Amino acid sequence: MDNRKFRRMSFNAQVLVSHGDVSFVGTVENLSLKGLFVKTDQKIPLNETVNVSLSFKGNKGNLSLGLDGRVVRVTEEGIGLKFGKISIDSLESTLNGGESCAGSDCQVSHGLCQAAV
Repeated sequence: MDNRKFRRMSFNAQVLVSHGDVSFVGTVENLSLKGLFVKTDQKIPLNETVNVSLSFKGNKGNLSLGLDGRVVRVTEEGIGLKFGKISIDSLESTLNGGESCAGSDCQVSHGLCQAAV
């Protein structure tokens, strides 16, 4: 039985994971509003906090989003992370390509941001 509160989406993007003085690149396999699974051979203990920098192409160019996450799953294929608090301002800025938004685009991105906190 799946106890997730948010639906997972398949996603394929490179992510930089930093833990202490170690950083490595992994591949996002899937993500939701509250977490993601990173395919990697690096193992980080459960409940450790990591910083994640996710880069992807958006409508207005390359976008980058930095998040803190907690390791909630460790498998042979990678690590599952649950996000901490997401800054609404940071997420809105990322979704809008660093520009302030207006009209219906702003309402859509603001709705997504509100769902993420």
